Amino acid sequence: MSEKYQVLFIGDESSHQRFLQLLRDAEGAHFEVRRAGSWQSAEPQIPAGGLDAVVWNSPAGEGEIAFLHEARQKNDSVSLLVLVSQNQKLLGRQALAAGADDYLLREALNDSLFERSLRHLIERKRAESSLRQWERRFEDWFENSKDILFTLDLDGSITSVNKAAEEVMGWRREEAVQKNIKSLVAPEHAALCKEMMRRIVNQEPLEHMEIAMLRKDGRKVLLEASARLVRSNEKNEKRDCVQGIARDVTDRRQLENMVRQSQKLEAIGRLSGGLAHDFNNLLCLISGHTELLTEALEPADPAFRSVTQIRKAADSAAALTRQLLAFSRRQVFHPQVVDLNAIVVETEKLLERLIDEHIEFYTALDPSLGRVLVDPVQVEQVIINLVLNARDAMPEGGKLVIETSNLDLDDDYHSRISHVPAGKYVLLAMTDTGCGMNEQTQSHIFEPFYTTKQLGKGTGLGLATVYGIVKQSGGYIWVYSEEGRGSTFKVYLPRVVSALTDARVGRRGAEISKGTETILVVEDAEPLRTLTKEFLAASGYTVLEAANGDEALRVARSYPGGIDLLLTDVVMPRMGGKSLVEQMMQLRPGTRVLYMSGYPNDGIVQAGILASGVTLLEKPFTREILSKRVRQVLDDPPLTT
Repeated sequence: MSEKYQVLFIGDESSHQRFLQLLRDAEGAHFEVRRAGSWQSAEPQIPAGGLDAVVWNSPAGEGEIAFLHEARQKNDSVSLLVLVSQNQKLLGRQALAAGADDYLLREALNDSLFERSLRHLIERKRAESSLRQWERRFEDWFENSKDILFTLDLDGSITSVNKAAEEVMGWRREEAVQKNIKSLVAPEHAALCKEMMRRIVNQEPLEHMEIAMLRKDGRKVLLEASARLVRSNEKNEKRDCVQGIARDVTDRRQLENMVRQSQKLEAIGRLSGGLAHDFNNLLCLISGHTELLTEALEPADPAFRSVTQIRKAADSAAALTRQLLAFSRRQVFHPQVVDLNAIVVETEKLLERLIDEHIEFYTALDPSLGRVLVDPVQVEQVIINLVLNARDAMPEGGKLVIETSNLDLDDDYHSRISHVPAGKYVLLAMTDTGCGMNEQTQSHIFEPFYTTKQLGKGTGLGLATVYGIVKQSGGYIWVYSEEGRGSTFKVYLPRVVSALTDARVGRRGAEISKGTETILVVEDAEPLRTLTKEFLAASGYTVLEAANGDEALRVARSYPGGIDLLLTDVVMPRMGGKSLVEQMMQLRPGTRVLYMSGYPNDGIVQAGILASGVTLLEKPFTREILSKRVRQVLDDPPLTT
């Protein structure tokens, strides 16, 4: 059964009967009819909905015409049809002006005409209502979309934008529609914009493209955009337009770049850590034998100067290795609860000697600054490296400011600087007025060996070291720079509430500690094992040696005397140092243990090789360091498991 249209008829009884008869006589039409004797009684029924049409038979003059206007305001989807007599055409036109959809002359009314007119009117109204609904939905989507929606003429002039475009670009709508899209494109993408417009106008295939735009405040935003040509139904090229959609992907691309950068740095860090481990073994040999030669030679000996230079070169190589380890976050880390202001003040005198006289240097330190858990020596290294970087960026002079402050980052701030999580931080900021950096340079500054300086003017490890130390300290580093306008580095270190560490670790003296105990040295690198044995024997110790864990256990089983100390490398073939110690404790429970490794202690702890707090001798070591660490462990209580 076909759909029945819901019709409300307004008129007296006689006209109602005639209307019903017309509906009955109309072939194929199916209507359900309600009746109201007057517009006053009909008025409450109209807003309720469910009506397809209202047919009003002969409104009584202009006074009742106002009802049509009210009816249209209450229900804009219902069809309003007015029946008038031949001499009431003016009233019919007034009805149209008041909101009626059509009027018919009663004298010309028959069943076929009435049925067709009513059906056509209802269907047309439904189509118009559906179109308006879609238009409202489109307007709502256009206005409230999180993506930028825009239209252009074929010359590139903006003809409309939505609210998202205002928020992203900073231009008010009335300002934006006065501009050409080409004037808002970043200079480096001007050619790309021109090519996009050409392909759109020529209806050539165009995939999503990324294009840099300029906000009202001059900052760049990266948009992922797509657009197409829309032809006018009037076949008038001047009415054709370009419709487009764009999304701000600036933060997403920055985050992706940071992830890629982090992955790249992590890979380089692993390589650097591995190289540093092997290099430390070599440096141990070089430094150790030059130390022995220095002691054996007289200062007047011609070879003494050469040996001294070799030792200095080895020390420089060891410093370079420490930088690699700092970058790869595998440097030895001695955390203490400290006041960052105190470190800045303590370093300030040194900084004044490093900074050229034509650079103005200021500090702005927050007196209520919170505490941080860091290695103070490494933080000094961060400050020095950043200052040196700033100094080199101001060859003609400028200003350098170091600031500290407490900073509580909420989730909103985190969404804007997405790599710094929400939390409580101590902020160390360093700002210079130097030459600044472009985006390309900024994307590489934390990579090891990357430098913009001339050959021989820098190793490219300064900022890489800073990055590694900050990350190893659980912090974050952020940089903002523009060419010709200087740079700002911000270091975010987690704030702690613990008490300050009592004292800083003092420097070692030059005294060589001695003893008479028995030490078992386990090292798979034979030259280093021999050198270590020679150092210890010269200090009075009885030294046993083994090339690996199995051999060390055989020595432990067969040696008739006591073994006071096991000095073992951590990473060895077949049996590592940890497994050796576990079995050694079963054989000789009272033996003390000192590990040695080219890997730093925190990296070994994180890898699960050593328990936290276990004593470690880091390579490369000197005879002095070896003797002091051995003496320290021998004087401590024995290790138990």
